[in-house]
Amino acid sequence: MTVIEAEAGRQRTASDREGHPSEQWGGSGLFSQTAALTGRSIRPYLQAGVLIVTFVEPLVMLLMFAGVLKVLGDAPGMPTDMAYIDNLAPAIMIITAVAAGAQAGNGLINDLRNDVITRFHTLPINRFSVLLARSFADGARALYQLIAVAVLAALFFGFAPPGGFLGVVGTIVMSLLVGWSMSWIFIMMAAVLRNGDVLRMITTLMTFPLLFASNAFVPPESMPTWLRVIAQANPISYANDATRSMVAGEITLAELLATVVACLALVCVCAPISKRSFRVM
Repeated sequence: MTVIEAEAGRQRTASDREGHPSEQWGGSGLFSQTAALTGRSIRPYLQAGVLIVTFVEPLVMLLMFAGVLKVLGDAPGMPTDMAYIDNLAPAIMIITAVAAGAQAGNGLINDLRNDVITRFHTLPINRFSVLLARSFADGARALYQLIAVAVLAALFFGFAPPGGFLGVVGTIVMSLLVGWSMSWIFIMMAAVLRNGDVLRMITTLMTFPLLFASNAFVPPESMPTWLRVIAQANPISYANDATRSMVAGEITLAELLATVVACLALVCVCAPISKRSFRVM
């Protein structure tokens, strides 16, 4: 037996022992595939530098909005039974969650550029698991930031809403749901457009008016008429109202169900389009 034949025999033995990747994926279901791919997508977020920047982002927003815009707490229409930070922190949570969700589309585009998606297409995996994993990974990043917002707001600005600990936890969960459902809009656009530059421009054009032309910082009653109409029709304003009711301990079942149903309806519209567009990549 030659050296080459012996080496080939050892490689075949190692390959048989480890199993072919397609065979490993072929025996797994949607849940296990999504879990494995979510872990893969989360790994880059666990680097020390990324964790620090991700933590600093909500701190900067709190310092900027809670510090600079604190004077807006006396604006007409602002609630007088709650401190401005108790009214502002839920809105910052919504902004944080939506901003994190907007990154899901960019993450999918990056995978396309790095030929990761091409390698996935050679494996017998459910391609929808790739999209689910992308949304869950950015949802995990949003959860980390939402907890940071709550902790930093309590430590530095006295965030202590009437709804107590359960109200804050409920606000984090609701913000996470809103951000996760919004992420499917950007995943859908990434799957359809497949162009990172165009996606980033559209993302900026969408998120800026959605987040700031709302009741996040001041009530619509204090805005010019044209802007008040936009703010009152803005879905983010309704999300802000729901989270504020949560931290105030005044959330109603109808308000809670309306938020959940709206988020799930958005996913039901965007997810099938994303899956169909992603399948033909």
